[in-house]
Amino acid sequence: MKLSLVLCVVLVAFSVCSNGAEQTNYEYYTSGGIKSGLRADSVDFTLNGKKITLFSGSLHYFRLPKDYWKDRLLKYRAAGLNTIQTYSPWNLHEPIPGQFDFETGFLNLVDFLKACKEADMFVVYRPGPYICAEWELGGYPAWFLRDPNMRFRSNYKPYLDAVGKYYSKVLSLIDDYQFQKGGPVIAFQFENEFGGIHS
Repeated sequence: MKLSLVLCVVLVAFSVCSNGAEQTNYEYYTSGGIKSGLRADSVDFTLNGKKITLFSGSLHYFRLPKDYWKDRLLKYRAAGLNTIQTYSPWNLHEPIPGQFDFETGFLNLVDFLKACKEADMFVVYRPGPYICAEWELGGYPAWFLRDPNMRFRSNYKPYLDAVGKYYSKVLSLIDDYQFQKGGPVIAFQFENEFGGIHS
């Protein structure tokens, strides 16, 4: 009895049950072609014109050896989640100004996005520049501190120039992985907790 119940829970977790059919998320939300992405213009979220409830969990790829990604993603999926939220820590991806690393081992963002799709999970991607995440300097590269005039989260030109280069790199990497292009990324959040704390 217990084994059959566990199998039932796992099977349901890997299915979209809102329409009574057993399909993967991608089969259900892309059937008939992709015409739109995630929208919040009614009482419910919709994805490609179909109602969706986001059951999301955080999985920070950079905190986990790459070999563990699949295992953790499948466990999230088996628990009934359909979406992964992840940050990108700028300080790991650009440890030296102008030298980006989005390919080495656990820093391989594209491989992580592919792994999410293979696990039938959507992605809410949050590249910062500030991520908090209980991460050193909120994800900002330490080389910013060499500038005694540095003003984070401001219109200070050297800050904005560096952010612009970082975003250009990030956007070029995730462009092909947007949901509307067949990828897992359904939402993109710039910044984190900006303006949410008042003294």
